[in-house]
Amino acid sequence: MHIRHRERPLQAVIPTASMADIAFLLVIFFMVTTAYSLDRTPMELPHTEEQQQTAKGAAIIAVTEDGSFRFSAGEEDTASVDGMPGLIEAIRRVTAANRVHPFVIKADRRVKYRVIDDVLEQLRLAGAENVALLSRGETQP
Repeated sequence: MHIRHRERPLQAVIPTASMADIAFLLVIFFMVTTAYSLDRTPMELPHTEEQQQTAKGAAIIAVTEDGSFRFSAGEEDTASVDGMPGLIEAIRRVTAANRVHPFVIKADRRVKYRVIDDVLEQLRLAGAENVALLSRGETQP
């Protein structure tokens, strides 16, 4: 007895079972590689010839041109604080947990140095040991 097989034409099929996996991996890739900025306060930074990288997770103290303060402990977006007393309280909360926690001062270039000096003095009094000033590097001709 001879069994006959019907011949069916082969159809082109695109495997879509792994498409969801690929899309999920792309979403994870872009989430991991995206740089997040905790402070989006618009300001003009002072120019410097030399720049250093700041530590990730650093506490950010933003001083705007009008002298108002914004603060972030490093994990969340910056939020307004109530003048110098609010800034002092926020600084002390961070330094109480970790004295070597890095701080970054982001000040508009038109801010009076007296204000920056007051912020630096409060960081010193709170025991902060790792403080940096944010600036914009100049390009060499």
